Amino acid sequence: MDRNFSVVLSELRKEKGLSQKEAAAKLGISQALLSHYEKGIRECGHSFLMRVADFYDVSCDYLLGRTTERSDFNAVASNILMLNDDYSPTSKTCIKAAMILRDAMKNSDNLAGTRFDLLLAIGIYRLLLIQAYAGNIPKTWAGRAYADGKIMCSPTYLNIIDAANYNAFNIAQSKNPVADEPVPEAVETLVKMAEDFIFGSVTKDIPPIPLEFIK
Repeated sequence: MDRNFSVVLSELRKEKGLSQKEAAAKLGISQALLSHYEKGIRECGHSFLMRVADFYDVSCDYLLGRTTERSDFNAVASNILMLNDDYSPTSKTCIKAAMILRDAMKNSDNLAGTRFDLLLAIGIYRLLLIQAYAGNIPKTWAGRAYADGKIMCSPTYLNIIDAANYNAFNIAQSKNPVADEPVPEAVETLVKMAEDFIFGSVTKDIPPIPLEFIK
């Protein structure tokens, strides 16, 4: 079945558990008109398309079947970059700092953007291992590191991950920024949050990660 507007519109309504009558009332149209839209008998205007996108929290491209991604990442990213208050260590602040870093890396060489995605993937993979060990996510999420009921979460393996993370980007190809270039607020907050926790952990004698986790 083609994923055109009528199909997607019907699917989203059913996902919300709404009847046509209920959805039509919330969207400000008659049930008969919504039925025509869902059957592909009539085409909607731009204003209704945007109303549906806001109501179901999806992008217009998703509604039109042009993408399988429900959200417009570029729009979300733009909104995050427009945030003014980055003194609080929130998820949005961290995301903004990461985006600023990605832009800086893109100015280094043509492959830097791809390398950033790789760096991010490796970092999240490391987090997956630790969270699998902690029992916060299924151990099978850890990929090939999971075998015979064991999680490879030893300091040695984590060091290997860190080495791969370091080698994913060739520092020799980086540009040399101006020494007194101001530190972006989001980056400053991210660094402070990370360093406060790292040095605070040392003083609190947080035990190291065990050599391995046995199921």
